[in-house]
Amino acid sequence: MKEDFSASALAYFERHQEETLEKLSQLIRFPTISAEYPERQAAFSECAIWLQGEMSQMGLENAQVIPLDHAPPLVYAEWLEAGNSAPTLLIYGHYDVVPVDPLDQWSQPPFEPVVSGGRLYGRGASDDKGQFWAILCAIEACLKSNGNLPLNLKILIEGEEEVLSRHLAAFLEENRERLRCDGILIADMEALHPQAPLIMYGTRGICMLEVHLQGPNHQLHSGTFGGGVENPLNVLVRLLASIQDGETRRILVPGFYDAVQPLSEREWALLEEVPITEEMGVAISGAPALAGEEGYPLKARISARPTFEVHGICGGYCGEGVKTVIPADVTAKLSFRLVSNQNPTIIGQLVKQYLVKQTPPTVILEVSILDEAQPAIIDCDAPLIAAGKRAIQRGFGALPKFVRGGGSIPILRPLQEILHPHVLLTGFGLPEDRTHSTDESIALSQFYNGVRSVMYLFEEVGKLP
Repeated sequence: MKEDFSASALAYFERHQEETLEKLSQLIRFPTISAEYPERQAAFSECAIWLQGEMSQMGLENAQVIPLDHAPPLVYAEWLEAGNSAPTLLIYGHYDVVPVDPLDQWSQPPFEPVVSGGRLYGRGASDDKGQFWAILCAIEACLKSNGNLPLNLKILIEGEEEVLSRHLAAFLEENRERLRCDGILIADMEALHPQAPLIMYGTRGICMLEVHLQGPNHQLHSGTFGGGVENPLNVLVRLLASIQDGETRRILVPGFYDAVQPLSEREWALLEEVPITEEMGVAISGAPALAGEEGYPLKARISARPTFEVHGICGGYCGEGVKTVIPADVTAKLSFRLVSNQNPTIIGQLVKQYLVKQTPPTVILEVSILDEAQPAIIDCDAPLIAAGKRAIQRGFGALPKFVRGGGSIPILRPLQEILHPHVLLTGFGLPEDRTHSTDESIALSQFYNGVRSVMYLFEEVGKLP
């Protein structure tokens, strides 16, 4: 490897920044909303074909669109010219995005990206199109400027992450040998702030449920039947409130905490280094005040502790004015974020059993497990993580902090169990990117530093034994 390997790649990237940004904008224009698949099937097909062409143009080999049954296609490419003695890094990303509603709260159409104030705005700009595009740009710059890489690469980009990667684990199992690697890189996270990049050594799991209550077989006049017939909306509110203590925020489902492991001394020490304060939480969230489980600081509550959330309640009348009815049926969508050793299947059953016991005979209860993902933990001391630490420090000019992630990456555990346990999980976003919200964006400075970090990572991984 040439001594000026990264310098040549950086010079190439800097000459082509404008073109890079325009192509990222093209990528964002594809409305690849996985929650709306297969209605959006054409957009997914067009985006996958576009990515295949771009990766071929970048110098990657064997770029192809891989169809899946009843799911968006995968996009795969590789570069294996470094030889059998060089390490092989698998790069994972996703080109699907979450829905854009409420549409009227966007400052500009979500799939018509614009640059303003040093940011690129558009759905997927940060999660995850902008972040995996930074990796691809680093690959292109290295190959176009140097003609080679100090390591082998395999790139796998899916279109179903935002709906829990339902079909990808089976593909990984069926293609173990094809995807064999010495480590995995994922950039799909938010740094703490520009001078506090991060490496995540874990993510929370999730169990998502739907609760449905059936009362009378049709809406009833509340004046005629109120006080004599149970209102399922009243019951639903009581049931949801019974799941969590109103003061301590502890979840009251029996057995819920049985598998929760306390943080080790090392983890508490790592947490102490994370520059997150209660004041920052208020400022970033826009909430009037913070809440959460009693006895834990904010940075532990949002990463290393399980949670319960209600995401939506449907039933009754919510239109203009008043309609005094007792609804016939009501529905709520819930989720529980879970920490290491908690099994989402077991948690779902515990919650279901608890709600069955709490439900009066005046309504009929149905609880459905919508989806789930396992929590994951990554070895902080793995050589790949050490290489990532050095590369990120070079790219951002600051040592990364080690944190547990509050969100879930459903495919992370299958990637570890099927392909390789060592995953460098990082990200170039920021908390103000508003991922999953309106006016999503990515800071261009973060994007550019992310590209540089990946170039340095290739150098660092190429040196590993």
